[in-house]
Amino acid sequence: SFNRKDELRVTLTKIYEQDYKNIEVIVVDNASSDGTREMVKSEFPSVILIELEKNIGIAGWNKGFEIAKGEYVLVLDDDSYPEKDAINAGIETISKDEKIGIVAFEIYNTKFHFSETMNYPKNPLSFTGCGALINKNLLKEINFFNPAFFIYLHEIDFSFRTYNSGWQVIYDKNSKIIHNQSLNSRGNSQENPFASKYRFHFYFVNMSLFLFLYFDFESFLYNYFRWILNRLIITFRYLYFKEFFVGIYSSIIKIFLNINARKVGKKDIQNFYNRGKVFPIFDRDFFPFGKK
Repeated sequence: SFNRKDELRVTLTKIYEQDYKNIEVIVVDNASSDGTREMVKSEFPSVILIELEKNIGIAGWNKGFEIAKGEYVLVLDDDSYPEKDAINAGIETISKDEKIGIVAFEIYNTKFHFSETMNYPKNPLSFTGCGALINKNLLKEINFFNPAFFIYLHEIDFSFRTYNSGWQVIYDKNSKIIHNQSLNSRGNSQENPFASKYRFHFYFVNMSLFLFLYFDFESFLYNYFRWILNRLIITFRYLYFKEFFVGIYSSIIKIFLNINARKVGKKDIQNFYNRGKVFPIFDRDFFPFGKK
């Protein structure tokens, strides 16, 4: 959680209304300054609160993973919460096969009134980070979320490593998360969050890193330049010229800083991910073509 006190209050209230009661609730606070910590302590004293000294992005979840006692871990954003029967439904799915590592929940966005996971197949390439159930044994085997991804696309990195280790990702449309999407704390709150400069930048950098880390060199080069074209088209449409050049520079620096972390995936997993061609030239979030 980061500076979303009111949204977090709603999420915690909804969690305790779940049909499934055998839970521990952990909140990792990424150095909020809006009274989030005080609210949690006073209104939800049974919550385990981890207070970080600075905002470390998605790596904050790792602090929760380290102490979680459950057999499964449900990850949520501070502005998302499960429907009453969602945890029961998710556990029913994940317990069907010991090699199911992640259950991707359906994510319904109440701000924009659409399902963020409407196009997910049974075995998706990724999951949406504001609602997924993860097997604790998977976390022990492949480690936690990659801290090199400050925000966005850490899910596809984690999913690739999941498949590469012989585990499965399953989409369960019967396990539903409500994403009461907040525009606070991420970039300009007046921007469309799906087409914001903030999202444009982190997608630019993190997708570049993802391609470098896991794909053979030929696939990386082809898709990296294809990805630059993707970003360039958005640049001319939204006039993100400064962000485009900053993105190129930042992606090169990010790759250089993680050069020793490169671990090319198995051939069949690279093929499953279409050898890195996972985004169309025209990004549907920036060019919705009628999508609301």
